[in-house]
Amino acid sequence: MKIDQTKIDAFKQESGAITTIQEILRGRDAAFDAAKNIRLVRHADTRDVKIINGEEVRDSLYNLYRYQKDIFLQYQKEQNKKRFENVEYMVAFIGEKGTTARFVGVYKVGNRVPSPYIEDDIICDMDIVEAFEPFTHRIVIDWGKSTVSWCQDYENQFKPVIRIDEGFEDGNGVPRFTSFADTVLSFGQLEAVINSNNDPWYTALRSVNCIYVISDLNNGKHYVGKTSGVNGIWGRWETYVKTNGHGDNKALKEILCSDPNYARKNFQWSILEVLPLNITDAQADVRENLYKQKLMSRHKLTGYNEN
Repeated sequence: MKIDQTKIDAFKQESGAITTIQEILRGRDAAFDAAKNIRLVRHADTRDVKIINGEEVRDSLYNLYRYQKDIFLQYQKEQNKKRFENVEYMVAFIGEKGTTARFVGVYKVGNRVPSPYIEDDIICDMDIVEAFEPFTHRIVIDWGKSTVSWCQDYENQFKPVIRIDEGFEDGNGVPRFTSFADTVLSFGQLEAVINSNNDPWYTALRSVNCIYVISDLNNGKHYVGKTSGVNGIWGRWETYVKTNGHGDNKALKEILCSDPNYARKNFQWSILEVLPLNITDAQADVRENLYKQKLMSRHKLTGYNEN
């Protein structure tokens, strides 16, 4: 696909962009450059319930990509026949704040079969193109105002690159600390954080206490907990790593007795509210009880808290 550089230059002059995703990806894979039908796709499905591989999924695409990538990739393979019948490549992004989107790879679209789950849909084979892997997770673009138009033509819809950053994780697989509010960790990621003694995480998690929630991605149940010691969040969450995910909680122990890998496969740690390091147990209990009530974590159908 030969993209008119004159058009790109005109777009950059009008928008003030320094470069575009089209310019960054050009010249890195000959087959991609020669393709005639490429789609830009921004994954940001906001439906509460998504049907993926014939099953209901109740998580955001962002979380699926970060923590259950196999499910995300299956979602990506399921496309509308009319829109994807002749597409050769997908340039894929995951939607972030506002109209921004993070590059998650170029995929070669292969064999297509009719979907057994949704009429007029097809399931496409998709293989990652390794030539673009150095940019995966690092490039952030502005999709523009028409975020509803999540699938666009690569040749004519130029996307300005607004930054190139470090990506989701460091070279050792430790997720980057951005904020307490943004903290969402699988067991594997929590383990990587604790075992690495990563300085930004260590400093942040020892500086405050919190109310946290462990979410079971398999059944939607929650366990709400608190931290109130001098070692802050780090001290409590370190215990979960040392105990393979149960933290000496009775209900979680019972689950892990039947499946020692259950926490690794299904548990996710998040921070609900940050508390002062010097908070008393009694003060923390008040906040913890509030979130137990909000999330119904004492109910046997929705939670693991027993008191």
